Amino acid sequence: MGSWPIIARPDHVDRLVEALAAHPARAQMLRGPSGVGKTTVAAAAASALAAKGRTIVPVVALDELRDVPLGALSPLLAAARFAPHDDVADRLQELIALVGAHADTYLLVVDDAPLLDPTSAAALYQLVRVFAVPALLTARDEHPITGALARLLHEDLVTVTEVPGLGLDETRELLRRRLGADPRPETLRTLFEVTNGNPLFLRELVLSAERSGGVHAGPYGVELDPSRVPPHIIGTVASRLDTLRDDERRFAELLAVAQPWPATATRAEERETVDDLVAGGFVVASGEGASGEGDHAHLRLAHPIFAEALLAGLEPAARNRLREAAARRLLDLPSPPVRFTAVCLLLDAGATVTRDDTLWAARYAHAVGDHERAIAAADRVLATATDEDAPALATAHVTRAAALSALGRVEEADEAFARAEERARASGGASAATETLALVHLRWGQHTALRRHEPRVAADRMVSILDDLDATGRALLEPDLAKWRLMAGDHEVLAARALPPAGLDPAPGTDPASGSDTASGTTDAAEHAAGLTAALGTAMIATMAGRIDEASAAIATGRPLAARFAEVVPYGTSLLDLSAFLVDVARGRIDDARAFAEARRLEPFAESSGVWSYALALIHLHGGRLHDAAPLAVLAVDQLRWRDFTGLLGPALALAATVHAQRGDRASARAFLDALEPAHHDDVKVRLQAAEAQAWLAVSEGDSESALAVLTAAVREGVEAGHLLLAALTTTVVLRLSSNGEVLDLVARAAAMSGAPFLELVRRAAEAREHHDAVAAVELAPALTTAGLGALAFDLVSAAPAWEPGDRMLVRRARVTASELSRTVVSPSFPRHARDDAGLTEREWTVATAAARRERSREIAERLGVSVRTVDNHLSNIYRKLGVRGRTELERELREFL
Repeated sequence: MGSWPIIARPDHVDRLVEALAAHPARAQMLRGPSGVGKTTVAAAAASALAAKGRTIVPVVALDELRDVPLGALSPLLAAARFAPHDDVADRLQELIALVGAHADTYLLVVDDAPLLDPTSAAALYQLVRVFAVPALLTARDEHPITGALARLLHEDLVTVTEVPGLGLDETRELLRRRLGADPRPETLRTLFEVTNGNPLFLRELVLSAERSGGVHAGPYGVELDPSRVPPHIIGTVASRLDTLRDDERRFAELLAVAQPWPATATRAEERETVDDLVAGGFVVASGEGASGEGDHAHLRLAHPIFAEALLAGLEPAARNRLREAAARRLLDLPSPPVRFTAVCLLLDAGATVTRDDTLWAARYAHAVGDHERAIAAADRVLATATDEDAPALATAHVTRAAALSALGRVEEADEAFARAEERARASGGASAATETLALVHLRWGQHTALRRHEPRVAADRMVSILDDLDATGRALLEPDLAKWRLMAGDHEVLAARALPPAGLDPAPGTDPASGSDTASGTTDAAEHAAGLTAALGTAMIATMAGRIDEASAAIATGRPLAARFAEVVPYGTSLLDLSAFLVDVARGRIDDARAFAEARRLEPFAESSGVWSYALALIHLHGGRLHDAAPLAVLAVDQLRWRDFTGLLGPALALAATVHAQRGDRASARAFLDALEPAHHDDVKVRLQAAEAQAWLAVSEGDSESALAVLTAAVREGVEAGHLLLAALTTTVVLRLSSNGEVLDLVARAAAMSGAPFLELVRRAAEAREHHDAVAAVELAPALTTAGLGALAFDLVSAAPAWEPGDRMLVRRARVTASELSRTVVSPSFPRHARDDAGLTEREWTVATAAARRERSREIAERLGVSVRTVDNHLSNIYRKLGVRGRTELERELREFL
């Protein structure tokens, strides 16, 4: 598969190059654990300086040569230049004199500098201290800095930079380049957490998996089964671990099986041991206190290979005893995540775990996204439970089914849901049976609608069992039933207002993951979860209809319930977050909405990542930032194929098609539209977004009439269905292309029904467009931009001069505003007949249209990042190709294309 890829770390490299190229230069030391990439970063910086004319003087220090005087410098001293000198001391003096006399032309690069023999270290000290020769040193955390090297630090002659492991994005990029495709998110998460971003450890795990056949393509990316760490890698740290005292090793082994270790689980007599481990660089503490004191502090081993090395010498039975001992200590803590870790340790150790605890662990694992663990725990319950445990069996089956669905194992999930329904109907007690049955169908409906893309089937199945449920069970299902009906094209749903049932507030202190499997426990959970699903349904419907106050109230009601009942509705918090985002959009506060989405997208391994990539792509699209929207739109499709709990895959495919159509990539746009499932087309959200893509494709083919027709029909349907917010967004595309009286009437009706500021703003823009009100267009531009409609603002002010050509001041204001907006707004790129006929290049077309809009050459140059002379040269070619004699004639020639 070729050589192992190297990930550039430009931030580190650039800082080093700047410091070492300065006058005077300052010596630099890169410090970090072994394998973190210090040598790679140093080599990149040295290569950059060599390209600037520096002569690189490489020195490699070895532990085996620490007692050999000048051992590290012997390759340099053996060079032919120093051959006339028989005495090694004379050769060293000539080397120092040669390099010192031309200090600013050399760069010393010393790998593993703390391993230098004392004489070589003294020579290094002299070159840096006396002659100010630029030096770049690397040092491992485990190597103490002593002697002459320590003096350099004490005299503040060296800047020390701690080199961290690769970040998540860098790890993903490295794996993509090695494996030829993106890794599956679960694979990325496992490798990132196991290696802590250490490139050497990551490389060895991947190469080992490749050798053992543990790499294969999956439906959501390349999957990799990490093998054991090769012995030669473990050997790199084993000798260091041999220096640990017995008490230190015992605690380190505890961390090896149970990290991150809560500081509150550390005993008083272990505090001194922890302090020594931290001081020795074996353990790192995060949170409160230097040694990890505090309720939220955790301890973990400083290097990812430490755990492998510590456990490598233990027999399986000893490892299991260690896991069980760690678990018993963790069970004393009240935190659900800690309890989960403890139960998992007991399960892994083969210890006895109660059915209720195992079932709780399965549900908790699924709620936090550890679906493989959820399946394993559920299987353990199913293997030990009897037919008399029907409620527990049903819960285990539905948990297993939901986890299988999340992993994309669709057929297995359907079989598991069917078994869960069978067990639920066999549950003892009418109340328990109906509530368990409702919980099963809640999750089965989500699987069918979102994984199988069959919302109509999901809705029909729910309707078929409603008569078998009591009021609480029906209340639990009805909000999701409304959602599936809406996705299936039932336009009457948005007219309803799903309000949270009264009297279903959760009891104070209720822990939804406490594991109660009694009939009353199941009923209580279902009742409280019904309040959550009702809040989710109300928030969704209200945001789509632009009813801001109603949506906000539902979100506030749902927040505490979402945290309490994550095992019933694992994505409740994320669904409420999406509604909160849409409330900000409806209020016209796009900066708040964007910041909200960006913050949630940064959460590593969040199963909601596709939602926020989609949201940000939508923001960039309507802001006119097509280059930012394109990668996010494509990423959203991939992420939502992996995990979609909102029904946004269809809209995301249509959004990606829209972005590519605007960028002139017709083939990709059509490919995304073709990827839509038949059931996707029943969803009004999809039809609105797909209409935008189809319209831009039609415009690119010169058929603006068809574009307006498909958009108008979509807006009409959206308003009639109550999808007012998305219909308003599609209305903005109509306004970018032309005026349309019917669309003005539709958006005015929507604004009146909603009252949301965003819809009112779009209505005012539609009025300005319909009545060719140039003053209103210019005055609306700032508000439109603030609301996230920069593309519409740009197109309106660009059209405004033609509406009032006699008002020179207004025309100037419009053009100045358009020029300012053009710094961020990218106009759609279409094959233009005028460009094709005249043979203009894409860049020439960009310059020509900008000049025709009366932008000055300097403004065009600044926007395109070129010189004014380059712009003027382009204009000369444009005038010649189009047969015009200046900007006035150019404006007339291109007026219909502006």
